[in-house]
Amino acid sequence: MLVFDSKQAIFFLAVMSAARLFDWKLLKTMTGSKSLRFATEEEVARTTRCVPGAVPPFGSLFQVRTLLDQSLIDQGSIINFNAGLRTRSVSMSISDYLRVESPTLGHFTKPKE
Repeated sequence: MLVFDSKQAIFFLAVMSAARLFDWKLLKTMTGSKSLRFATEEEVARTTRCVPGAVPPFGSLFQVRTLLDQSLIDQGSIINFNAGLRTRSVSMSISDYLRVESPTLGHFTKPKE
């Protein structure tokens, strides 16, 4: 999820499991920001050259800080993600992903009810 901090005028790439729900309060605490919102479709395209839902979990490709929800690590040893297109997916070991991307770890999701 590409997130925009309107106070600092910067984007964050929030990487999370599709099995969980996004929690704004937790993300605001993690980032220290009070003015967060999802990027618009146009902002996603301009920043990543991808459509929403196809952005790979590598903010470093787009000069954007990557935040990783801890639950994604806890759920298993593999991360699956779209690779620039909604029709192309990649599986990667979570350990390789962490080594390559070095995201900031935190908690910004909650279980689905």
